[in-house]
Amino acid sequence: MDRDKEENTKVLVVDDEDYTREYFKSILTEEGYTVELAADGKQALKLWSSDSFDLVIMDLKMPGLGGLDVLKKIREQDSGTMVIMISAYGDIDSVIDAMRLGANDFFLKPFPSMEKVKIDIKNCLERKRLIVENYQLRQQVRYNADLSNIVYKSKSMAKVMEVASRAADLDMPVLVEGETGVGKELVARYIHESSSRKGLPFFAVNCGAVPENLLESTLFGYERGAFTGAEKTTLGYFEAANGGTVFLDEIGETTPSFQVKLLRVIQEYEIRRVGSSEGRRVNFRLISATNKDLKDLVKRGSFRKDLFYRINVIRIKVPPLRDRPEDIPVLLDHFMRLSCKKHGIKPKVFSPKALETLLASPWEGNVRELQNLVDRIVAFNPAIVVDIDSLPLEYKDGVLFKEDNKHADLLPYEKAKAEFERAYLKSLLAYTGNDIKKASELSGLDLSTLYRKKQRFLN
Repeated sequence: MDRDKEENTKVLVVDDEDYTREYFKSILTEEGYTVELAADGKQALKLWSSDSFDLVIMDLKMPGLGGLDVLKKIREQDSGTMVIMISAYGDIDSVIDAMRLGANDFFLKPFPSMEKVKIDIKNCLERKRLIVENYQLRQQVRYNADLSNIVYKSKSMAKVMEVASRAADLDMPVLVEGETGVGKELVARYIHESSSRKGLPFFAVNCGAVPENLLESTLFGYERGAFTGAEKTTLGYFEAANGGTVFLDEIGETTPSFQVKLLRVIQEYEIRRVGSSEGRRVNFRLISATNKDLKDLVKRGSFRKDLFYRINVIRIKVPPLRDRPEDIPVLLDHFMRLSCKKHGIKPKVFSPKALETLLASPWEGNVRELQNLVDRIVAFNPAIVVDIDSLPLEYKDGVLFKEDNKHADLLPYEKAKAEFERAYLKSLLAYTGNDIKKASELSGLDLSTLYRKKQRFLN
């Protein structure tokens, strides 16, 4: 947390002892926080009702209105303010009650070193920052997680959503399988938002896109000085989830050494931050996803069998778009309305011929590719009716596009499909100037798939 953010952070300290109030005021002011003081519970509630605080540090035992009563009233209206309770060693039962009521942490008297107190306060505020940022991110990038926004018409997707709805009611690990771009994360978010953990954080990590050392520090957190650049103690997603959900996408890409550490977390619900030997209890639901056959990886020894059985309690298989063509028209319409609304233009419609052509596409990038196509059409086609001539080159001839396509319909399917892919890749790379990253963004295919297909069809 930088200095500017610290100066905008407001903390309320509640204690009937002058010494304790001044102790925390000295620490917090020195760190750059704005501090308000209250000598009892009644004064604390009055200040809290008239102002917004990021953190409340409050004694459990106070004359009149005690800390537990104040905490209960705060939590009845506010789940976002972080609360640290102060207690003597003999009040452990009260501390447990406070944690059940929604306290985020506690300090025991006599207080530990001033440095330890500062770190614990920063950790608490860092957790709040992560929760707020995660909530804002979800508001920006996801649809409202209900059935009306997971668009489908096919029976196969109806079955997926039926299983997802049941999974939401069962607080067990879920494994979502399916090709890249089918919407595995959307299904995971639906499960989270339909579960008892709704409203709590949802953290998503693509295991295949993050180096192992960074993946470990992202999920487990790290202590200050644990490695070069670790200037402050930072919570990992497992710890910051605090009752929410952690979504590990492409879990099949993890290394065996990381899988050992992940297995221990799932078994014990305890983590050790990088650079620390201290175990910390965590509370989260795990949802994993993969575009690989994990059973095959287990047979080949690249994925642990015990971990596979731990994450594969509830299994959901999302079918590729080519196996549910009846979803294509409703998805095209859905994404068209979203994109046009975003850009403030009148919605476009697809002509029957254009729709017929798109139904014949193999959609190897699945729903993600379809959405990217709609965005391209909205950006570059001014006409209200999207006809076949308005489609990008690679889609104009359905399952086959090549210069000599007079007898395309007479080719065997696999050969026709290969010819299409060769022509599609050639056209795509020519359009992007052989920029693989840009080609990936336009097509909806991930980089590894593009490299593999380029090697197969163009080399």
